[in-house]
Amino acid sequence: MVTAANERYWLDGRCKGEAEGYQYNTDGTERIIPDDNPDPAKRNPRGIFDRNGGLVAMRRVNLSDDNLMFRFAAKKYLGAGPDALLPLLNSPWWMEEDRMVLLLSRARSGFGTRLVDAARTQLALPQEWSDADILVSVRIRRGIVLAAHAGPGRTVDVAGGRFTIPRGEAPHLFIDQLYIPGLGSPGGSRAAGVANASAWFDTATARSFDPNARGFNP
Repeated sequence: MVTAANERYWLDGRCKGEAEGYQYNTDGTERIIPDDNPDPAKRNPRGIFDRNGGLVAMRRVNLSDDNLMFRFAAKKYLGAGPDALLPLLNSPWWMEEDRMVLLLSRARSGFGTRLVDAARTQLALPQEWSDADILVSVRIRRGIVLAAHAGPGRTVDVAGGRFTIPRGEAPHLFIDQLYIPGLGSPGGSRAAGVANASAWFDTATARSFDPNARGFNP
């Protein structure tokens, strides 16, 4: 098996838990919510782990410099100077190019809807989690291999409603998402995630696009 640059993060149970949608408090402890099972005999007195979104059908994918990566982000987190896009690259949530093309194709033809709206339904990406007003792409640095968790998203519950990902009744609507451990705020350290993004991505290839531009929409 290939040893990835982020192998130790891949083996980190907390990173895997985040990929699967388990929520954590700022001190790193698991977030617990009351267990509302109506049967007291089956109710967990401690409550249950808070889980929202994340991935299903988990499997490992190894990514290298022949993978062009895409993600929707929020312009308000743009930095300044030549590395302005770096803060938007520091996220574990990505798509490969073929999934981006699939999403774009569905928005233009199958769904006849705006690209951002298609992303919100197909990727379970609610407004509360991202403005999704900028699309970024980047290539992995030559010689770097990154391990990612892959699979379709899980249904998300937010104040604005439920973002339900199609299940067994429509498996052809699955769009794989990637969770790359070591990006974001691994272990609660955003600085570590930024350093990893800078080391693993070829930032010279980073590009940004307006997902609301006419060329992206029907």
